[in-house]
Amino acid sequence: MDLSKLSVGDRIVAGVGILQILLLLFVPWHSVEIFGETYSLQPLDGDGTAIAWPAALALIVLLALVVVVLVRKLAPQVNLPALPIGWNQAIFYATIAVPVLLFLKLIAETDFLTFWAYFLVLLGCALAYGGYLISKETETSVAPPTQF
Repeated sequence: MDLSKLSVGDRIVAGVGILQILLLLFVPWHSVEIFGETYSLQPLDGDGTAIAWPAALALIVLLALVVVVLVRKLAPQVNLPALPIGWNQAIFYATIAVPVLLFLKLIAETDFLTFWAYFLVLLGCALAYGGYLISKETETSVAPPTQF
């Protein structure tokens, strides 16, 4: 695995994406201390309401982003399907979706927010910057689909 094939944008998206996946799974967004006991709520828990869907959708987008970015550069023999837009633009739009979804999660339930809620939204902005860098790269040529 030759990591030198990854551009700066690829490294930002892959690195920040992996970090965000781990943080979404393991750090609490909401925490409250009651009588000396601390109660925490993970972003995907949803505490019985429907507020967990933006975080769950962001997690799915992050998983797809990291896989696509790494497969495009580290496994060039794998042919990704043709899209109506270029893959660089698709990655850029997906990196914009992640901080928007995390911000929706942030404003859906504003009680007892922890540092991690704000930090994940900030990391989402760094992810979007990496996507912007990828969108400015020249698109690798893909053979057009054959028509029958």
